[in-house]
Amino acid sequence: MSPVLIYLLAVMVIPFGWALYLSFTNKVVGNNATFIGLGNYIELVKDSLFWKAVWNTAVFTLVAVIGKTVFGMIMALVLNEKIVFRNVFRVLLFLPWTIPTIVSVFTWQWIYSDVGGVLNYLLLKTHLISQPVGWLASPDLAMFSVILVNVWRGIPFMGIAILAGLQTLSKEMYEAAMLDGAGAIKRFFYMTLPSVKEVTVLAAVMTTIWTLNDFEIIWLLTRGGPSNGTQVLSTLSYTIGFLNMSLGKAIAIAIMTMPPLIMLINFVTKRSLSSNE
Repeated sequence: MSPVLIYLLAVMVIPFGWALYLSFTNKVVGNNATFIGLGNYIELVKDSLFWKAVWNTAVFTLVAVIGKTVFGMIMALVLNEKIVFRNVFRVLLFLPWTIPTIVSVFTWQWIYSDVGGVLNYLLLKTHLISQPVGWLASPDLAMFSVILVNVWRGIPFMGIAILAGLQTLSKEMYEAAMLDGAGAIKRFFYMTLPSVKEVTVLAAVMTTIWTLNDFEIIWLLTRGGPSNGTQVLSTLSYTIGFLNMSLGKAIAIAIMTMPPLIMLINFVTKRSLSSNE
């Protein structure tokens, strides 16, 4: 047996096989596992909280990925221009990606705080609100707030990816278009966007995979609350597995999130291989 095959068996196949088996059991921490077939999956499908987590995951992922793609594109376009202090702006815009997640989250907790929080202070001073807002206290505002943090963290990756694509474009082509009277908007939609479409799609799919798996930001900010308003599949799996100690059901949730992830990974792999041919 080759070393590569041994490595794959030890690191991927055996652990996944064991996890798959546990998802068909009633395994609880401290007790022996009993095989119950599809019991965990049937129970989850009947659970309204599971479907709420599915919906929240879809909303969180879709809105966050769109936000990161749009603002990442804007960031790339700005940094691709010859502006004063461009290198300084690059460092500042890349900071969210380099700061440890826990530091970022604690900073945003302070920003969102309804007691001395920066956001409420600024909004009160500009008379946009009459009293402090509990950004993490209501389900809708909490979802908006965690999405905003996720977008802030993810913009640099999208910006770097798109910027790399922009820097391969011919300057002469843009100069010729300008001489022909093409405005900035027309140049963007007919020249820039088609040229960076491939790299933007790949980066967006990669971002979707990471966003689907995001746990730290939501857990540290809201723990899935309030009233399960930000409960996504990753936090629900953690809650059931490590707080309720029901490992079998928690692993079943993780297994159910795998099909969309596998499809996305397969898409990225195929596009990457086809671009190398």
